[in-house]
Amino acid sequence: MIKRSIPHHEIKINNPSFETSAIKIERPNNSTITVISAYRPPRKPLLPQDLHQLFSHHNNVLVAGDLNAKHVSWSPNTQQNVAGHVIRRFCDSTGFPLSAPLEPTHFHKSLNNTVIDMAISKGMTITEVSSIPELSSDHNPVLFEVSLDNFTSPALSTYAFPNWSKFQTILTNTLPGNPKILNTDDIDNAIQNFNSTFKNAFNNSSIFKTIKKPISCIPSVIRDKIKIKNRLRKDWQDTKYPPPLQDPTQ
Repeated sequence: MIKRSIPHHEIKINNPSFETSAIKIERPNNSTITVISAYRPPRKPLLPQDLHQLFSHHNNVLVAGDLNAKHVSWSPNTQQNVAGHVIRRFCDSTGFPLSAPLEPTHFHKSLNNTVIDMAISKGMTITEVSSIPELSSDHNPVLFEVSLDNFTSPALSTYAFPNWSKFQTILTNTLPGNPKILNTDDIDNAIQNFNSTFKNAFNNSSIFKTIKKPISCIPSVIRDKIKIKNRLRKDWQDTKYPPPLQDPTQ
């Protein structure tokens, strides 16, 4: 809900994948905020370009709603679907934080309860997410608390202040145990799932604040080591052979 004293106006967003209702909040001497309530019907395909379209014309965006997307990184023990994988890849590739509550948001009589109501943000930080059991519906309302004084994405220009207890709780609930490894594809999938789950847990348990001083330069000797490591990693990915055990810089 937006208080009438806060200048805002409705905007029209046509998107093939989502049913949307959007407003733009005007902030004197500050950047405007675009808030998009999005709903994706369960049987409608989710196209990656439609996700990009929601964020492409606005600097500070909050997209929240029932996306009917399931993925183990935000809903443990769920039956993952295509939409969940599309959103997970989108957030990993763009760096936009995905925020979802730890508690289920959708309840089913015969299937596992799931988290399908979530938010993706650009240029702002969601500090708290809560699933609120207050309505007699199969969906809980979800409360997103947004820091308006923290308009930045988790990048080089920010410091992260993690709540390590919350981080541990998220990882415990979302990271599976030892995965079944039968071939190299299983290894690649396990690494990708670990990285995305770790990143999601870190983003959802951290507050990000803008750095108010110039970023410290990385010493040249460290930069050289990074370049060598990146080259070795690329060679290994290209050849599918394990990287050398000995660091050539030592």
